Amino acid sequence: MKISAIRSHAARVGIRNQLLVKVETDTGLYGWGESGLSGRELAVAGAVEHFAGFLVGRDPMAISALWQEMYRSQYFEGGRVLTAAISAIDIALHDIKGKALGVPVYELLGGKNRDVIPTFATTSAPPGRK
Repeated sequence: MKISAIRSHAARVGIRNQLLVKVETDTGLYGWGESGLSGRELAVAGAVEHFAGFLVGRDPMAISALWQEMYRSQYFEGGRVLTAAISAIDIALHDIKGKALGVPVYELLGGKNRDVIPTFATTSAPPGRK
């Protein structure tokens, strides 16, 4: 299995812009990741495009080696934009590996830690609406 494409998709989520990254493989498997850096999605997309230049054709299962190459292939420290791009690609690679092995990503990361996860939602709805 080889990485065949890495595509960025800017999306408006509530009041923020986010960047989703899709890593595709030559077998049809794909994974999704999110950069987590809202408001700088176009800069992150540029960094993702840069990384795609040397990741296409590589083995998506070699997550740690690819992470090290992305992080250490720059002369100067990457900052938030480059690490957001690395993060999105890393998450997508884990998604691919989980699908390929038929296990949830949390199993790749050491197993389930809890049965319930507290969450919150940010919304622009007026107060008092349900």
